[in-house]
Formats: sequence, C-alpha cells, structure tokens
Amino acid sequence: MVDAGEEGVSDADLTPVYAEFGAALHDAQVLEFGLILLMALATRYDQVHFPDGPRESLSPARVGKTLGQLFYAVREKEYFTKAEKKMIFKAIRKRNDLIHGYMVDKVHELLTPDGRQFLLEDIRRTRKALQDADRVSASMIDRYLQDYGTSLDEVENQAWTAMRHEMGSDETD
Repeated sequence: MVDAGEEGVSDADLTPVYAEFGAALHDAQVLEFGLILLMALATRYDQVHFPDGPRESLSPARVGKTLGQLFYAVREKEYFTKAEKKMIFKAIRKRNDLIHGYMVDKVHELLTPDGRQFLLEDIRRTRKALQDADRVSASMIDRYLQDYGTSLDEVENQAWTAMRHEMGSDETD
C-alpha cells in the first residue's frame, strides 16, 4: 500500500479513490450474484450442468466456458444479443481485473493528483460496464421468472443454497 506520510499524500487525498473502488467491488459482486442466479435458472429450467461451483465457474480460468454454456442454454429463447454477450464478457473481464490486482497494478497512480483523477475516471468506467451488464442479467432473470412462473425468492434461495454448499456450509440463515 501507499505510505501516505512519505509521499505527502493524505488520507483525504486517497479517500475518494478508495470509496469509488469499494463501490466498484460492490457492483462486481452484484453482477456476479446476478450471473449466479442465471446459472441457477439455467440449471433448473434448461438442465444445464456447470461442473464447478457457481463462484468457481466464474473464475478467470473458467469464465469463458461458463458464460458460453449460459449463452448456449438460453440461445433458443434469444435472451442474449451479440451486443449483450460482448457487454457481459467485457464486464466480467473488468470484474476479474478489479478483483485480481487492479490497485496493485496501479498503486503508483495514487501518488499524484492527476493519477488519482485517472483512477477515479477509470473506476467509474468500470462501474458503468458492470452496471450495464447487470441490467442485461437482471432483464434475463425477469424473463426467466415470467416464462417459468417462478419467483425471485425461490431462485435466490436455490442460488444461496448452492453457494453455501460450495463453501462447505449447509446451515441456513
């Protein structure tokens, strides 16, 4: 991390960047959970099998295969346009970059006002990409719910159960 005292960078200088970064991590988690819900729907209604757990299926090494399976599962219903597919892949790449080293790779940018401004703008672009992809995911979830006459609560319970099982915990809230 940056030693704020040595470089003359105050906590007040860093706070906006860290706040935006935290908000972007939240956006990434929202998108991830939406995709996990879609995976749960595809598993339940389209008999798709994801060999790994939901979170592992979205890891950088497997995300292409996972999204490919998801896109294939819903293609007959034409849920994903080419532009939507591209948007989701881009957002997932940005999510993985954000989670797996963004601040480490760009820590030097924190040392100058111009660098911090660059980070704020870059993180905001990432947030927009994540939010746009989440809107696509949410609209597909809505279509599944309508097509199959189910509820978000039912699907969320299924997704949470899968995630708890993946983490080795079968306890309920």
